Amino acid sequence: MITSTDQRTFERIPFGQKVKVVSMGRMVAYAMAINLGMGGVLLKAASPLPVGRKLRLDIPAPGGEGIKRIVTEGTVIRSDMEGTAIQFLSPLELSRFHNLQGRIAESSGHTILAAYQAYFQVSRNQDLADCEKLLGVSKQTFRTTFYITFISCISLSILPVWIYQGSIPAYPNWVKVVLSFVYGAIWLAIIQPSVDLTVFHFLRHRQPSRPGA
Repeated sequence: MITSTDQRTFERIPFGQKVKVVSMGRMVAYAMAINLGMGGVLLKAASPLPVGRKLRLDIPAPGGEGIKRIVTEGTVIRSDMEGTAIQFLSPLELSRFHNLQGRIAESSGHTILAAYQAYFQVSRNQDLADCEKLLGVSKQTFRTTFYITFISCISLSILPVWIYQGSIPAYPNWVKVVLSFVYGAIWLAIIQPSVDLTVFHFLRHRQPSRPGA
């Protein structure tokens, strides 16, 4: 087995995929991977797992053809509120790791569109179904973020109008109505989702990666 000192020499890449964790034939976690290296993976904090526990990991391979997932085994070397670091029993093959890097790079262009689709899919449901699965945050986090960004950004958008109201020309009412609808459409389709998704991304990846992941 590789040591923690050796493992720190492995390159780590941001991963952002859900990893299935199985122990003694039973799934014990389905957690977001913060980063992945040839020697191990760092999962977002979930249910604490005992240090030294042997696990089987089912890691998805995003995009591309051929192999769709990597199934490997590892040992928990750290588990706390900041994340669960799992060291692979055997390092990933260099070619397989580079293949993952390439797939992540290829799929990055589709990530933004997929994130928007997931956001609107969740927001259309009154109970925010599949919020954690699609966006990686809890329903409470979604609601809190939405209301805070909505109130903050609306206030900021009104501020320039209030400051420069004296220099704004008078427009007919129909023009004001049209502009209000246009702004509302832009807000709902672009501004609010963009701000919320940025916050979600920060919350998912704010856990610092430590040696051995």
